[in-house]
Amino acid sequence: MAVSTLPASNLDEAAVADFHETLLQSKRIVAVLGAGLSAASGLPTYRGVGSGGLWRNYDATQIATPAAFRHDPGLVWQYTSHLRRLALGAAPNPAHYALAELARRVPGFMALTQNVDNLSPRAEHPAAQLNQLHGNLFDMRCSDEANCGYIERGNFKDPLTPALAASPEEQDATVSNNESVKRPKATAWLLEGIARKNRQILGHDYQEAAPLRTDQAALKSGDDESTESRLAVVPEPSNIPPADLPQCPKCSTNLLRPNIVWFGEALPADIVAEVDNMFNDSQPIDLCIVIGTSGSVWPAAGFADLARKKGARIAVVNLDVSDVKNMRPGTDWVFAGDAAVVVPELLKPVMGSLSG
Repeated sequence: MAVSTLPASNLDEAAVADFHETLLQSKRIVAVLGAGLSAASGLPTYRGVGSGGLWRNYDATQIATPAAFRHDPGLVWQYTSHLRRLALGAAPNPAHYALAELARRVPGFMALTQNVDNLSPRAEHPAAQLNQLHGNLFDMRCSDEANCGYIERGNFKDPLTPALAASPEEQDATVSNNESVKRPKATAWLLEGIARKNRQILGHDYQEAAPLRTDQAALKSGDDESTESRLAVVPEPSNIPPADLPQCPKCSTNLLRPNIVWFGEALPADIVAEVDNMFNDSQPIDLCIVIGTSGSVWPAAGFADLARKKGARIAVVNLDVSDVKNMRPGTDWVFAGDAAVVVPELLKPVMGSLSG
């Protein structure tokens, strides 16, 4: 197993020594992993994929949703295929390998990852000690989960269908972020969502009306200060026929969908039960390491507090620690820096020096 060597991090020596002492005494360790773990591998955050290139100016929270898949499955699959290509082009970094080695050497270690990029499994992190909370981009399932239930794991084919091949714009890595783009219009399903929210608020006072031309006009840019500028920006319809998208081979009736948790969906019941059991059993947790996550997505945002209630000391590793809250001075640690550099240094007493 080859691991690249990165410059040593510039951490507080006393804090690192204190962490090392606790680490060596810990029998049960929990790690909560976020997008910052994969940042050193060149992957943007799930929400931030649109920050540059083909998908810039588009809001992932309006694309990766059940409603979007119902109205335009081609659009959702185009976006997912873009994510898959980014992940296939990336490689696990030293932090992924360090956590995988920690799992092999400490039976009581469990990683709870919000990442769907498959980098932890590619680093050979033991599956029994890795809970992929939000699923995996390379797993698929039938969109009719209740009646069909088909699941396919580890499909790394790209493109999944000819219609989902990378566009010339996506293939051109030199496209400037400053290049002008066609401003998208409010789609019918976005307007439907707004109307549904109005019906919930107004009840019997709500009056249905057909969308006006201005309702379907191009959305405001992000530079505008008006309320309208904060509307979600979504791409034009994909116009990909359902027959050209991944089909369920079991029922031959429905489309396949990515086996990931979309915005607006709850975690799978079996995942929730497994995590609940870990935090509700009688065994203490000695150490909780939070890596590369802002702590804004629930329920993962509450895992550190649950671990603290079971006796754990908390360590946070993040490039930006400005939002870190509820840390106990003299008990918990905050390590600012690149996870790919900081995590191997923190885990060195247990894993030693990894070499090819």
